[in-house]
Amino acid sequence: MLSQHLKGASAVLEFGAGIGTLATLWHSTTKVRPECLEIDRTLRQTLVERGFHCYETIESIQKTFDGIYTSNVLEHVGDDVAALKQLHSKLRPGSSIAIFVPAFTCLYSEFDSSIGHYRRYGKRELLNKLKLAQFEVLTCHFVDSIGFFAWLSLKLRRHQAEQRLGSGRSLRIYDKYIYPISKILDALGLKHVLGKNLLVVAMKVS
Repeated sequence: MLSQHLKGASAVLEFGAGIGTLATLWHSTTKVRPECLEIDRTLRQTLVERGFHCYETIESIQKTFDGIYTSNVLEHVGDDVAALKQLHSKLRPGSSIAIFVPAFTCLYSEFDSSIGHYRRYGKRELLNKLKLAQFEVLTCHFVDSIGFFAWLSLKLRRHQAEQRLGSGRSLRIYDKYIYPISKILDALGLKHVLGKNLLVVAMKVS
């Protein structure tokens, strides 16, 4: 989903690259090897071993890019507006950033807290923060409409989460059988109403 919105970008940065799972997929899909920003030393070492050029801070980046993407990272950043402003400074004018984050404050649960989420995003909240960072939003919609209800159930039944909705088996079943249906419902228009995640693409204007 992210790469579809950064077509033609040849100098790409992944913000919060982890061990390089998405970076590897990006490279195989687009034939462009992204550069990576990752603050964790151990994860950076894995990225380097996988052949990716890696930065440890935004401040250490001395170049600009024609595309930046980030998936499930911004919610881990305390001052997300400051981070967005810094990322804005690393984009060339006319280039875009693609952002994928968890959606709906009402879905915030103990699980979110346990894995270091400061927040789940409301659509208006994220759009306002991008505006503060001087971005012009190109598109914004929810992803995984059925996932909204699955995550709500996970929150309400948190004591049974590990054995049921949160288990590896249940997630594999969801990915194989439920998510394809969710994608169809998203395409039919539910992506404008609700979803477990938000996908936003914004541009640094000239």
